[in-house]
Amino acid sequence: MKRFFEFLRKERLYILLLVFIVLVHMIIVTASGTKTARQTAKVQATASTVVRQDDVEAKQPAILTTEARRAELEKVFSEKKQLAVLFALTSLLIIAVFLLGIAVDVLFLSAIMAKKKIDISTYRQGVVKWGVWDVAKVMILFLFFAYMVIIIESALLKVLPFLKDDNIRMILNTTVLDTLIVVFILYFAVGHYKEKIASLGLSLKNFMKNVLCGITAYVALVPVLVAILAAIAFISNMINYVPEKQAVVELFLKEKDARFLFYTSIFAAVVGPIIEELFFRGFMYSAFKKYVGVIGAMFITAVMFAALHAHAVGFIPIVALGLLLAYLYEKTGTLVSSITVHVIHNVAMVLLVFLVKQLGVG
Repeated sequence: MKRFFEFLRKERLYILLLVFIVLVHMIIVTASGTKTARQTAKVQATASTVVRQDDVEAKQPAILTTEARRAELEKVFSEKKQLAVLFALTSLLIIAVFLLGIAVDVLFLSAIMAKKKIDISTYRQGVVKWGVWDVAKVMILFLFFAYMVIIIESALLKVLPFLKDDNIRMILNTTVLDTLIVVFILYFAVGHYKEKIASLGLSLKNFMKNVLCGITAYVALVPVLVAILAAIAFISNMINYVPEKQAVVELFLKEKDARFLFYTSIFAAVVGPIIEELFFRGFMYSAFKKYVGVIGAMFITAVMFAALHAHAVGFIPIVALGLLLAYLYEKTGTLVSSITVHVIHNVAMVLLVFLVKQLGVG
């Protein structure tokens, strides 16, 4: 009990911040719940005076929707020949990567069965000085400043009207908070514990070798992702579940400002992956590995990484991606390979979203 009270005394700042976060979150949830209830009541009152056409539409066979989409695509392709060629080339590239990935997977499994050692080590990581509580501190600081940013923006809405734009506010918040989380990580790892920067996986030794390793690993992952997504699509179709689009996908599909889209694309495809790898693999994975070992740390960080993206359909594929990223970091000792995989994946997703946007069927 004495140790517990000593802990409370020593860490009172972070505990107070955590209490603040919980209280603000409860206020926001309560306010959102009240607003949603009012909107639902209004919708129900309106619906009681009209015929619910969606009930009729729900009885129509799903194949009609599929045929309608196919007809829409054919119309777009007939009007935009270059887009049809781009779509065909993209499809061929995906098929080629898929087949190449299967070949890589077969070679990898053959090497494992033959008990051949695959050595891709670049930097041998020691036991880091920071721990799980330090990871929790970074998350507490992140959430605290996230709510503070929201509060400050709400106060500045009249002075700065552009903050009323949800897209601008989202990318502004992301930029500020991602910058802060890098500062927090460097403070604890390098400033507080006096660790070398390489202890976070930030090493350029054998850079090109690790980049190539990352490219190969992602190619190997593609068949796994395709299989998982196919299974999820099959199950979703069986239960008639239509997933909601992620906020960032909605942003890309609806935003028309070229400069804003360029900045958002660079951030989502390059900057974001680097910062996420620094936190999840360089900082969090190393801390958890001290207490639960390699396998436990891989699964914990992969699940938390997937939970961050908050998308039901994408959860399992992102867990698979997270496991690969942690595996690469464990084997190489640097973040270069995992960052390479993460960047390739995000670039591919951004390009696919833009392709869908051009097709006009998203």
